[in-house]
Amino acid sequence: MPLKPSERLIEHGLRLITKAEVEAPEVAERARQDLARWRSLSPDHEAAAIEALRRWQVLGGMVAELRDRFDEPAVAPVGRRQALRTLTAMAGCAVLAGTAGAWYWRQPVSEQSYETGTAQLRSVDLLDQGAESSRLDLNAKTRARVRLYRHQRVVTLFEGETRIDVAPDASRPFIVETRVGTLTVLGTAFTVKDRGGPVSIHVEHGHVRFQPSQQSGDPGQSSVDLRAGQAVTLRHGLVGPVSSTLNPQLASAWREGWLVFDNIRLDEALPAINAHRTHAIIPGDPQVAALPLTGRFKADDSASLLQALPSILPLRIVARTDGRIELRSTVRQ
Repeated sequence: MPLKPSERLIEHGLRLITKAEVEAPEVAERARQDLARWRSLSPDHEAAAIEALRRWQVLGGMVAELRDRFDEPAVAPVGRRQALRTLTAMAGCAVLAGTAGAWYWRQPVSEQSYETGTAQLRSVDLLDQGAESSRLDLNAKTRARVRLYRHQRVVTLFEGETRIDVAPDASRPFIVETRVGTLTVLGTAFTVKDRGGPVSIHVEHGHVRFQPSQQSGDPGQSSVDLRAGQAVTLRHGLVGPVSSTLNPQLASAWREGWLVFDNIRLDEALPAINAHRTHAIIPGDPQVAALPLTGRFKADDSASLLQALPSILPLRIVARTDGRIELRSTVRQ
């Protein structure tokens, strides 16, 4: 019976991984380069590479012993090829034959949840088990969970806004899960924002691949590749056009205490402002909600922002008895 396409891809990935692990240095380096190029061809190749790495690691301590045996000069080329085929087949069936090992592989090395309150910022260095650590910056009113596995690193953003500076590690992709899809990266810095409405992604440097979930809008949406200076926004689960920003660092200006808006609807800007306030500012009607806001404001000085709003937009400020501030239009309908 022929292999399914996904299994054929996984088997190819296993062959490259096996060569990279047990062959002579020159051949192993070429295999590592071939693997990196191959896995970047498509999301299917990337998914197959991750699964191949998982199956390979199930073999555990056998790898070092097999590498030593491959280094023995008595091993003939034909014998080496047969051993490679055998080892690849062993890795391919490891999930079936090694249930305990597979369970072990699925367990995170570490797991931690983070949450920030009103006007609270937080920076976290993730212990990636490498020479470098990835960095997670959390804006106010943000909830996220970090799980570090042996074969991948996963951040789940439940709500809020985070900037992630990823330490490169080709063997452990960095994955960010959001309610509208998944981002996969190897080494980059980017910002993800989800305040309950549109979800936006801004890339400062590197390369990010975003795969929309089937639950968010059109299930036929393909993946989106974003590079330095590019951004994309999802509204109602649908991916908008990729745009290029003049200064991608502005997307994470909140790390320096600033809120920057460039022709953003007021109802989309207010959640970011309210993350730094005890009492929320709310639009009084759809006309106010649709007003475009442009400007640069101090995150911890929303009082000055409120004073400035009536001078730049056709609205007035109304204080409610519950402490909230309502914005009402001054334009007669």
